[in-house]
Amino acid sequence: MIYRLPQVLRLHLKRFRWSERNHREKIGVHVLFDQVLNMEPYCCGDSLSSLDKETFVYDLSAVVMHHGKGFGSGHYTAYCYNTEGGFWVHCNDSKLNVCSVEEVCKTQAYILFYTQRTVQGKAEISEKQLQAQVPSKNSDKDRRLTFP
Repeated sequence: MIYRLPQVLRLHLKRFRWSERNHREKIGVHVLFDQVLNMEPYCCGDSLSSLDKETFVYDLSAVVMHHGKGFGSGHYTAYCYNTEGGFWVHCNDSKLNVCSVEEVCKTQAYILFYTQRTVQGKAEISEKQLQAQVPSKNSDKDRRLTFP
């Protein structure tokens, strides 16, 4: 049971195993994963009563893939969700391609990143609010930004 949930949840899927010949080989099966993940069933009772229901909900924000057959070689790419534009991007070195969520869900995921829904809501700060947090250049006060 989980007592405290992180803002970003990383799930690392086991994609390599030791073979009979005493070397690692890639596990190439497709693992189904959801776009929305509810962690409430996995949390201990103490944390359930004090938290808002939104705290348990996570949205898929990135998927890392490993291309290649071996553990010691291959290539990594990632699918990342652009929250400002509301679309998915496949990142492959310097190449970026817009893609569908269906394409993302068909991948052989290696690492899944989920972002807590309440964190996404707090991240939406207007430019006016941001400018109000910046002290003037002549101020002797601390120059760190603070967010509500």
